[in-house]
Amino acid sequence: MIKNKKAIFVTHPKSLSSHVTGGVQLCSQEFLLILKKCEFNIEQYDLSYTKNIKDRALIKLKIDNYRNFNIKELSTNIIKYIEENDIAWVFINMATLVRIAKPIKEKFGDKVKIVLLSHGNHSGDFLHLTTKPIHKQNFITKFRDIARLGYLVHTESLYRVKYLDAVLTVSDAETQIENWFGAKKTILVPRLLENKQLSLQTNYDRIGFVGRLDHPPNYQGITFLLDELKKIKTKEYNVRLVGAPEDWGRKIEKMYDFVEYTGELSDEDLDKEVATWALFLNTVFWYSTGVTTKLAWAINRGVPIVTTTPGMRGYKWKEGKLPIKETPKEMAEFSNNYILDKDKIESLKKEIVKIRESSYTPDEIAKKIVSELSFI
Repeated sequence: MIKNKKAIFVTHPKSLSSHVTGGVQLCSQEFLLILKKCEFNIEQYDLSYTKNIKDRALIKLKIDNYRNFNIKELSTNIIKYIEENDIAWVFINMATLVRIAKPIKEKFGDKVKIVLLSHGNHSGDFLHLTTKPIHKQNFITKFRDIARLGYLVHTESLYRVKYLDAVLTVSDAETQIENWFGAKKTILVPRLLENKQLSLQTNYDRIGFVGRLDHPPNYQGITFLLDELKKIKTKEYNVRLVGAPEDWGRKIEKMYDFVEYTGELSDEDLDKEVATWALFLNTVFWYSTGVTTKLAWAINRGVPIVTTTPGMRGYKWKEGKLPIKETPKEMAEFSNNYILDKDKIESLKKEIVKIRESSYTPDEIAKKIVSELSFI
């Protein structure tokens, strides 16, 4: 049983709310919601990005190693706030803020428990950049990226071992990485699903992809799939491509005569667009930082989906099955066979509804977290 539930949710304000709601904001909002369900008396404590010239130079050179915040400047006020308000729990939202744990733990020791709300560690994405770059790297850039990766992994492990009491993770994969880092306690927080069912107007000859097109895993994932579709395409159908930046979208559209680029769409227009798709492509062929929040987005709206195992990381449900295809070739063959088959498409829609309705609720997740945190 947790006696003192006075807590602070340490975050950059834009991680919770921004003019564009992305994966960071969705995960942050879910973490905060679930902690409130745990009945923590929790207040938001905002921190601003560093203005320190040295830190900003390191960030510019891409050798910053978790220096987005000036911890020396910020630590005095947060320690004072913890003392004056009898705070017993500090929840750190995102690994970018992990360095704030050190001065707090050194000041309060076991009196204040520090829990990282991990959206994924930085080294996850940087590993992808070192081994699967989109553009050819020169020796200096390659050496810098490899050195940065080692530096990041060392920092990530050091803070788990010395300054954090627990880490709340977003997926099974991240949980095992945190265990490898030496985290004292890891607790999985599965993604939340909710009913935002669209009135589907399915075009049975239309499949589609949504994503930031200049993000290396997104670009490589969709183009590798399109390459395979180009080899085997035996039916008349279109692949709709949604996302920014426009020049990347136009470039992909020119590469494949069956691709139609829509541009970046508003929330309302995106709903209208996806409601016409027979299949939503979740082309996550590699493990990277965090989770794929667009999988929840599609499930919530009841759109048929094909995914990979990495694309499902962080999701738990009790009933229903998604088609899982692990390689671009497998996903292309599935899509080519599936498209235009009305019975298969309608059957998959029913599976999506089962998944959504059998997902874990915030109350169920909160109960587990309180039980686990009681022992740290």
